[in-house]
Parts: sequence; C-alpha cells; structure tokens
Amino acid sequence: MWVDLLVEDLLKRHGGPHVVNDAKTPSGHVPVGHLRGVIMHDCVARALRDAGVSAEFLYGFDDYDPMDDLPPHLPEYARYLGTPFVNIPSPDGRAPSYGHYFAAEFTGVFERLGAHPRIYRTSEMYRSGQFDEAIRAALDQVQAIREIYREVTHSARVDDRWWPIQVLCERCGRIGTTNVLAWTGDVLEYHCAPDKVAWAVGCGHRGTRSPFGGGSKLLYRVEWPAKWRILGVTVEGAGKDHMTRGGTHDVARAISARVFGRPAPYAFAYEFLLFGGKKMSTSKAVGVGAAEILEVLRPDLARFLIVRPLPRRQLEFDPGGETIPTLYDEYDRAAAAYLRELDNPDLARTFYFARTAGDPPRCYRPRFAKVAHLIQMPAVDLARVVAREKGAPLTEADREELERRIADARRWLAAYAPEHYKFEVHSSLPKAVATLTRAQRQYLARVAESLSARAWAGEELHAHLHALRAEMGLTPRDAFGAIYQAFLGKDSGPQAGWFLTALDRQFVLRRLREAAQDAA
Repeated sequence: MWVDLLVEDLLKRHGGPHVVNDAKTPSGHVPVGHLRGVIMHDCVARALRDAGVSAEFLYGFDDYDPMDDLPPHLPEYARYLGTPFVNIPSPDGRAPSYGHYFAAEFTGVFERLGAHPRIYRTSEMYRSGQFDEAIRAALDQVQAIREIYREVTHSARVDDRWWPIQVLCERCGRIGTTNVLAWTGDVLEYHCAPDKVAWAVGCGHRGTRSPFGGGSKLLYRVEWPAKWRILGVTVEGAGKDHMTRGGTHDVARAISARVFGRPAPYAFAYEFLLFGGKKMSTSKAVGVGAAEILEVLRPDLARFLIVRPLPRRQLEFDPGGETIPTLYDEYDRAAAAYLRELDNPDLARTFYFARTAGDPPRCYRPRFAKVAHLIQMPAVDLARVVAREKGAPLTEADREELERRIADARRWLAAYAPEHYKFEVHSSLPKAVATLTRAQRQYLARVAESLSARAWAGEELHAHLHALRAEMGLTPRDAFGAIYQAFLGKDSGPQAGWFLTALDRQFVLRRLREAAQDAA
C-alpha cells in the first residue's frame, strides 16, 4: 500500500511528532479532483498514528487570496474581482463570506468521506498577526527572495521593483491590483494600479499603510513556506504541477531554508484527478463538483476511488463509462480481503484506508452491475434473487447493503449509465425477432428444452448456454444476441444466465418457444 511505504520513508527521516498540512483556495464549487489531496493527506496522518506517532492533520482555506477569475454561475460578482474571498459576500446571503460559503461546502463533503482535519483560514491568520513575523522577514530580505526567484524560475519579470507581497487597498478593498513602491521598515507605500492585471481594475489610489494585522498578503510562493514555519508543518504533498523542476515547490523550499531558516516539510507529488481527460478547475467549473460525487457514489466508495491508485498514477473519473461498475467490483474484492474472506494483504490495507468510519458489517455484496440490471425488471423480486445467489436467507446487514446498492444503481442509471446497461423487458415478442436466422431460432428452442428439464442457477445456466452454442457452431454474438432480441429487442444485455433465471420461468419458456417457432 502506497501510504505505508511513504510513511516508512518519512519516519526514517523524521521520527515525529508530525503536522500534516493541505490547503485550497475557496474560489468556487470545489471540483472532485481536489478531494484527492485531502484524502491522501488524511491517509498519511492515519498511518502515522497507526505507527504510534503523534500526527495532526491541518486543512487550510486560503480565503485571503483575491478573486482572479469569474465563476460562470456568478456573473454579477465581476465587481469583486481583485478582492479577497473573505471580503466578498456569500452567494446565499447567510454565510459570513464567499470564502466561508465554499469552504463549508467542501468541508461538508470531505467530512462525509471520513476526513476530519483541524480547519484554519489564512484570513484569520493574517488579521490576528500570525503572519506578521514572516511578512517582516520577507520585506527585510526582499533581495534574497528576488534572487531565489531568478535562480529557480529564471523569470525576467522579477526585477528590483518586484515585491513578494500584495497590499490591501484602503480605498477599494482590492488586494490583487496593488504594487508596492517602497518599504520603510514600518509601512508600505503602494499604488492600486488600474492596469496591473488583466482580470481586475485597480482604483488608482496611492497611499501608505502597515503590512501587519491583515494589511497585506504574501504572494503564494512566499506564503506557503511562511505557513510551514507558523504551523510547524512536517509533511505536505502537492499536485504535480507544483512539484515540477523550477516550479512553485522549488521556490518555496528555497525561501523556507534561506529566508525563514527551516527545512521544507517532507513532500510527495500526486497526479491530477481527471474528468473526461481534463484537469478539474474550481473557478471554471470543469468536471464534477466535489459535492456532486456523493450524488453518484456512496462516501466509502468515493474514498476507495481516491485511495487505491498510487499517488503518481493519473486518476480519471468518468461516471458515464464502466468506471462505477468496475469500481464496485474492486471495492467488493477489497472488502472481502479486509474481512479475511480473500487472501490479499495489499487490498485489505487499501480497504482499511478507504473506510469512512469503523469496520463494515459482514454482509453479502451482490455485484453492482447485476443489481443495476435487475432493478430494470419490475417483475423480479430482487431480494429473493440475491438470497438464492447467496444460498441462504438475507440478514438485516445483507438487506441494508442491498438497499444501498439499489439506490446507487437507480441514480447511476438515471444520470450516467451507458446505453448498453439500460433495457426494458418487452411484454410481447419484439419485432426484432423477425431478423433472427434459422440457426439462432434453433438455439432458442434448445435453450427452452434445457430450461424446461430442470431448475438452474444463474452461473450454471450461463456456462450451459456457452456449451450449447459451441456445440451448435454459433458465435457468442449470434447466440446471446438471439436471447437478447427475444426479450429486450436489442442485441446486447446483462449476463444471459442470471438474466433468464431472474425472470419468471414460465414467462421465459413461453417467450423462447414463441421466438423459436420457425426453427423446425
């Protein structure tokens, strides 16, 4: 399991105690991709505690950042571009600020996924003076920071007029449009420039103010190492875009060592979570929102999706394909390993970190794909079918698990399932049967003979159907296509063996014989 290997390496370098940190700017509905960082850091904190090491997990909301892009669903917020999120009104009119509103939405999601970090807000840290010492150090050592930027990023834009800080304009309240003109050792002279950035217009005000107590904000690459020092962070991963050579983390690491006098925390990189091949974006609302994922996946399954791959492996979530049925199958195997019904220690460990609460109850877990197919057959008693498959009466835990899967399957079918998962059992013989060949009709007649001879279990019948079509020289497509055409009017459908055994036996026999009528 990747987290065990990571923690083993970490403890060789730093025995603890540990402070694990992650953060996000609450710039809008947070996409599901950002859950990867939260859950991975939560796993690291859990693994450290399992190893007997004190570990605190912190999660920060960088709500003193300026709004630098307009969310498409809030065009009326254009006037707030350049303003810190904490100073922008909440979209619902009830939360203390825009930043609080979207932070609370995201917190509610990751708490349902079993992550319960201690929350902090950079706005509160700036206003309370926690950043004051770091701000003074950055301003007094501005030349060292300029040199670090030039060395690491090779940026020509960092000249002797560049400053690593943004001042909160006392006239218009924007922080993203100000240029520092001078630092006296006590106050900053600044200009709120109309043309500093393309996404906001400064008011033109020139003035002086103290940078302390919330009067200013460090640029991200300086703020990041400042937080490491203030919070005592010892472990923090980041997306691969931050961890590239000459990137954000390289700058922050150098500033941490040369300006703030402490080594950077233990770092690890992780790949993006993609939706339809695109990286998730908060402000542009690309992909599935973090809150929306729980409308598709139950919390423990969503967490399992994030926990199972290696951090460096790109993770693509496409609820419209085979992702969810396959995910359920893998989750069930991991649950079986954790409950020692299957010998696979790595899968068992993956399930351990995917848990959102305590140990799951022992219960029978019918395949999600099968449940999704069976709920489309109104005459089927699903509990009865599952009990027959289990080979014993369903327990209360079995029934609760079945109900959860039924609810999940209904949501998935309604919103995301591919067309080949959707079907309707026709009450009368479909017209498509007219296209069946003589060989296909003979096959249906033989299937009817087999079904009339005795009762069959689903898997047993499915194997028999394969043997029968091989004996008759039919391809799987022709043989099973004939069955699906007879009942569904289409050439694909659920596994034929359990599909036929789930339906009323007399109905199946009548339909097969009717479809095979011209076989003689």
